[in-house]
Amino acid sequence: MSSGPRDPNTCECSKVDLADLASVHRFCDELRGAVPAVDIAVLNAGLMPRRPSRSTQGHELMFAVHFLANRVLVDRLLADGVIRPSDTPGHAPRVVVVSSEAHRAADAIDFNQLGAFTPYRFSDGLKFYGLSKLVQCTFVHELSRRLNPRGPVRVAVHALCPGPINSAIAREAPLSLKPLLGGVMKAFFATPERAAAPVIYLCCSAAAGQRTGIYLHMMREKELSAEARDPDNGARLWAKSGGMASRDAR
Repeated sequence: MSSGPRDPNTCECSKVDLADLASVHRFCDELRGAVPAVDIAVLNAGLMPRRPSRSTQGHELMFAVHFLANRVLVDRLLADGVIRPSDTPGHAPRVVVVSSEAHRAADAIDFNQLGAFTPYRFSDGLKFYGLSKLVQCTFVHELSRRLNPRGPVRVAVHALCPGPINSAIAREAPLSLKPLLGGVMKAFFATPERAAAPVIYLCCSAAAGQRTGIYLHMMREKELSAEARDPDNGARLWAKSGGMASRDAR
């Protein structure tokens, strides 16, 4: 990114490794000096590794990418004044998190083992994927509550599941399964362009800018699971993950 004059019609890219919190903090440092403000932040990163993996800081990889990197990003963007809560109705910045309906099938969060690396078989990958998305959805709900305790919406915080998408998320599947998975995804899954519809709605519609806490499954509004909406879970997650998200975390 450049810190000089910016053309609003251009797109700029900056590299960040969401599995390494030091990289996320460096990205936030760069962003702080490069842009005056962020009006819309779309947090969209997803993976399902073939084998259990650790992040640079030793956390389970999906937990680190789906949740912890987002926690760092949001904390830093708010603290650095890059995202600025607004008291003017209809002018709130927006944070939109791409999540998954898989959060509904997850086991309860074990706060004593939050983010701990656990070896698992490939067949259990979806279980850990769902757990990471439950943690992510719990964070989104708690973030919305903390940023908007009363009165007008100051930061609109939303989440969505775009449904099954013909993407590269299964790129680490066994080679013997890739042709089958590729055919199924091409035939029955939505294209990325079609799946972007709920993202665009939450980012751009006037209605979504006047509310907070919307969750869309594709284009249908639903409630997050009771587990994700539990205020005790939100408070515990916020407290337990705060130290993990700091620049000095190892």
